[in-house]
Amino acid sequence: MKSLSRILFMLLVFLLGVEMIWFGCGPYQRQQLLETLGRDDLARGIQLDPYYPLLSQLYQLRVEDHQRVLDDLRQEHSLDSKYDRSFTKPQSKDSEMRAPSQNDSAELNWQTAGSRYVAKMLCHKPKTQQLDNVTAQKIYKWVDAEGRTHFGEKLTSGAGSDAETLNVEDLTKQYAALQQEVKLSIEYPNWAGDRFIEREIKKQAKMVHKVLSRYVPKANHRQINLKIILFKTVADFENYRDQQKENAQWGAYYSSVSNSIYLPRYPNIEQTMLVARHEMTHAMLAGMLGPIPVWMNEGLAGYMESFSWQMNVAKVQPRVTEYSQLKNANMERLVNTEHQDFNGRNQRLNYLQATASLYFLLDHQAGRQWLKRSFAFYGQNPCRKASIDQLFGANYPGGIDAASRNFQTWLSKGSFSSHRY
Repeated sequence: MKSLSRILFMLLVFLLGVEMIWFGCGPYQRQQLLETLGRDDLARGIQLDPYYPLLSQLYQLRVEDHQRVLDDLRQEHSLDSKYDRSFTKPQSKDSEMRAPSQNDSAELNWQTAGSRYVAKMLCHKPKTQQLDNVTAQKIYKWVDAEGRTHFGEKLTSGAGSDAETLNVEDLTKQYAALQQEVKLSIEYPNWAGDRFIEREIKKQAKMVHKVLSRYVPKANHRQINLKIILFKTVADFENYRDQQKENAQWGAYYSSVSNSIYLPRYPNIEQTMLVARHEMTHAMLAGMLGPIPVWMNEGLAGYMESFSWQMNVAKVQPRVTEYSQLKNANMERLVNTEHQDFNGRNQRLNYLQATASLYFLLDHQAGRQWLKRSFAFYGQNPCRKASIDQLFGANYPGGIDAASRNFQTWLSKGSFSSHRY
């Protein structure tokens, strides 16, 4: 009993100590503290300024997560019941299989619900904002006393006190989505930065968002709040990466926990932009949809790597030479590959096949419709794992078998078209 009392007393002292440290920090220090602990995601869900007790906020976030997960499970149960009624075939009279008892079904349901509950509580989706709720930069259109039309953030040329007598039009809402699609900040550890690269990254971030928004349901269009940590050299990046003892093999990476991209400046600016597009694709998909299958995620990121610019038009070229290596490609096997196996022994070929698969799907109408429907599923069911039948059964003509055959035919013919956006 004394040991239990001592443990409870030490726990109380610890919690009070945490609260005192939190109280003694300013807003910026609180932000830095959460980043140091690897929980920058919490900074987007709790009050940093003015002071509010930390522990009560963490408890409230957990309660909200619990309620969200319960609501999701109820919705999934309804969808699963409908799905089972649609696809379950009746057993024949001669079948020797024992029909599951009510107790068996109840036990299976509890096990399934329990595993889904744990997965969803651990599931992480970066916090974003609805475009309608974002404070947009003001844009006005007005006509001055001499009849000249102006556009700008502020009313000028005599529009101050005489604004009521002029034809003034507030265009803020009309242009809000264009301004606020991506809210991007770039940090330069231990160097002054490169303004040219910064402009290019911001330009290409808008293009990546534009392409993804073609296929993501409008209800899931979000403002992406993204931070890029751009290192001066590859060596500087690798030193930082190795100190974190994570992502050891990657030349750049996106962290959904901190909602940040860690990227080196390569000697070749095209390589820097290619890798930036790849990682920004991961970040935007995470912000709009949450986790999606690894082959789809990496396939889209690989697809975005192939952009080239012609004036204001982005053009995507197929990797003809590389696709010739995919003679034994199997889309069904790829779709069933789990994350750990995807990055295993056949990692390079898995990435290439994923990129080719997404290029193939975006190369014809049925594939583009499939992507829209798949995104709609994940938008409505964040962090839910879909079966291959749920993804392809009703969403692609002929299901996964037809998709695999069409993919093989597409590869064999080699008639790859470029895509323009």
